Amino acid sequence: MANPIRLKLHQEGDRTEIEIRVLHPMDPGDVSAPKSGRPRPPVFLQSMVIQLNERALVEGQLSSSLSTNPKFGFSFSGVKAGDKFTVSCTDNKGREFKSEIIARS
Repeated sequence: MANPIRLKLHQEGDRTEIEIRVLHPMDPGDVSAPKSGRPRPPVFLQSMVIQLNERALVEGQLSSSLSTNPKFGFSFSGVKAGDKFTVSCTDNKGREFKSEIIARS
């Protein structure tokens, strides 16, 4: 399976914005499957951690109320060229996803 986390950095002056897109169905489980008529089991992101050089900057608990393929954005200051952002997510099925991006000058 390809990595479902897509990262982009936008740097201007001292501010760095990280744009995060997670390709995930985010199904709350409240809709019936077309063929069986039974409710589909929920599948959603439960947590997200954003690290800068292995130091946690953001730790969040997520829920099934997010849209399919959710997008997040966070701004930071003081990021230098060569600094590494790591974003990791876990869904309610226990699957873990992780992606990294290096800041440029």
